[in-house]
Amino acid sequence: MKNPVWNQALKMCADPPRARHYLSLLAATTAAPALENPSADQARVLSALFSGSQALGNLLVANPEWLSLLEPDLLRHPRHEQGLRGEVEKWLKPLLPARDYEAGFGQLRRFKQREMLRIAARDLARFGKAPEIIREISDVADVCLEGVLRLSLQRSAERFGQPYHQDAADRWQPTVFCVLGLGKLGGRELNYSSDVDVLFVYSGEGQVFKEPPAKAKTLRPVMPSHQFFNRLAEAFIGEVTRLTQGGTLFRIDLRLRPEGDTGPLCRSVDSYENYYAQWGQTWERIILMKAS
Repeated sequence: MKNPVWNQALKMCADPPRARHYLSLLAATTAAPALENPSADQARVLSALFSGSQALGNLLVANPEWLSLLEPDLLRHPRHEQGLRGEVEKWLKPLLPARDYEAGFGQLRRFKQREMLRIAARDLARFGKAPEIIREISDVADVCLEGVLRLSLQRSAERFGQPYHQDAADRWQPTVFCVLGLGKLGGRELNYSSDVDVLFVYSGEGQVFKEPPAKAKTLRPVMPSHQFFNRLAEAFIGEVTRLTQGGTLFRIDLRLRPEGDTGPLCRSVDSYENYYAQWGQTWERIILMKAS
């Protein structure tokens, strides 16, 4: 481009030839009109992004409509977790009753890609400091993982039924399942290439039923709760790590769980308490300090 604003921004960026290459590719898309008369900050943001990351350059060229996310006024301030959750909730909430799980997983992957593009642009253009950037990356991961869990849990419940356990008074209670973040995820310290350390836990041992169990009727259980939650954990891992045309979400590391790769994929709260009290090593207890 012969525009002096572009020439100056390209001259000052880290890798002018690469930035110029991606700018020409973007100019051949529907984003061309938006590139004709940029402000100095707009040109600086794109030049920094293109020169700093080949992968993100390809991503923006493939999705030119995302250029609107890179307006300098929007990049000057971080997005907060509440806002990210609200955005996802708007399109995830109607997909759950519609049982459109594939659409939900696909939307989460695109959401993650889009937000990482925005965060990296803030970072490379020096609109955000390191603590802000890693917090935003961690918030995006939290929101994405929660979305995958909601979709996976509903799909598993529709297929197998609902897990229940008995309390101290022998009353049947719904069994709660949780994915805990450990390591950098738990400490809100993720970077661009971090995997996510997770721990799967459910509230109590019990059975899975197609209908809510009650004393007045005898129902045949479908399977033990432990089997249900193992399958749920496997489904969760599969969706988070699955590579598709829309990209992937995250790599998952399960080695911080009790007994590492040889241990059960998920456990009840009582099982975890028993393990950490009797066999857990000091470093295993310490890592729980970052659990969230």
